[in-house]
Amino acid sequence: MSKRSAVPQAVLRLFVVAALLLTGGGIFEHMVLTPLWAGSPPESVMAWPYGGIQSKFFIIFSPAYYLCSLALIITSWWMPRPQRTWALVAGLSGIIIMFATFLFFIPILQKTQVTRGAGLSGEEITALVNRFKTWNWARWFVIIGGLVAGLRAISLSPPAEPR
Repeated sequence: MSKRSAVPQAVLRLFVVAALLLTGGGIFEHMVLTPLWAGSPPESVMAWPYGGIQSKFFIIFSPAYYLCSLALIITSWWMPRPQRTWALVAGLSGIIIMFATFLFFIPILQKTQVTRGAGLSGEEITALVNRFKTWNWARWFVIIGGLVAGLRAISLSPPAEPR
């Protein structure tokens, strides 16, 4: 593997590590936190005392995932064609996830979980929580699809050149 192709391969591996970390944090959020604060809206939202507790994790790993996604898109142009296709799918999925998270999911969390639904009616809280839970499944589909695409790209890595 030449030095020129080593950088894209390293970026690809960093992307997969970031995607795995984000997926692990997302599993914890989905399986543990979301049922607690969103289990029976609006009461569960109004009684949630912890605010945006998951932000401590995601404020670090979401930007790292986004930067790895962006770097993967850029460096994928120096990958062999079959690998490039999968790397582009992986990187684009990361960009899509970050835009959806910042434009759709975080605003819902701010209006519900973080503020306990302050200023919203019970029906508005319930509608927002249901929207969050429904669309979170689509987000999972894209996150896991991007991770699988990244793993597929790794499996197509060029063989190492003998020294």
